[in-house]
Amino acid sequence: MGEFLVILSFYYLCNSAAEVRPLGPEELHRCSESYETVKYWFRPDWEMAAEGSAARAGQNREAYLAFKAWETAHPGLVATMQAEAAAQARGLDLALR
Repeated sequence: MGEFLVILSFYYLCNSAAEVRPLGPEELHRCSESYETVKYWFRPDWEMAAEGSAARAGQNREAYLAFKAWETAHPGLVATMQAEAAAQARGLDLALR
C-alpha cells in the first residue's frame, strides 16, 4: 500500500498544480500516467481489452469506480493528502514566478 500512496500523492499534486497553473507537456504526460496507475491499481488482474474498444471503456469505468469507492472509504486520509498536495502546488507555483 505504501507504493500506492506515493503514486496517489503525485496524482493529487497533479490535480492541485493544474488548478494553480497550466501544466507543461512533460507534466501532462507524467500526470496522465499517474492517473492511469492509480486507477489500474484497483482493477482485477484481467487482460486489458483493445484500446478504444467498448470492453476497454468498461474496464476503465470499473477501475475508476473502485478507486472512487476507496476514496469514499478513506475520507480523512484523502482530505489530508489533497490538502498537502494543494499546499505543495501553491508553493511550487510561487517558486516558479
